[in-house]
Amino acid sequence: MSKRAAHPMRFGWAMLAMAITAPLWAHHSAAGYDLTKTLSAQATLKEFRWGAPHSAAVFTIKGPDGKPEDMTVACGSPAMFVKQGFMPKDFQIGDKMEITWHPAISGHLGGMLASAKVPNGRVFKDVEFAPGLTPSDVLKQADTAK
Repeated sequence: MSKRAAHPMRFGWAMLAMAITAPLWAHHSAAGYDLTKTLSAQATLKEFRWGAPHSAAVFTIKGPDGKPEDMTVACGSPAMFVKQGFMPKDFQIGDKMEITWHPAISGHLGGMLASAKVPNGRVFKDVEFAPGLTPSDVLKQADTAK
């Protein structure tokens, strides 16, 4: 008798757990972003959504034609912001910032935030998807930018 047949309930629960968690693992992927490219712009914060599993921001930047365009970027988790000393109050609507982001592979305007320099000069850097950097490297860089 196979082990699977001997423990059908355990096997069933394991399969259910994998089915439930698979979308969560897929959600935390950077597959939709080109991590080999980093774009930058002067931006005005239009909206900031602090939340788990990750935050998001809408910035207004100058488009190629010189007209303002809104751009949505995925951001780090609240835990990532807090570890770098940032809280929701540090992101105020209308704040002017220098931002960098990894563009969406689809070609639409937006992507994944790589860094944001807030008005007081502090810099948030994405630790989770920073190519070639360890989390401690990024936190050291954030400390020197304070």
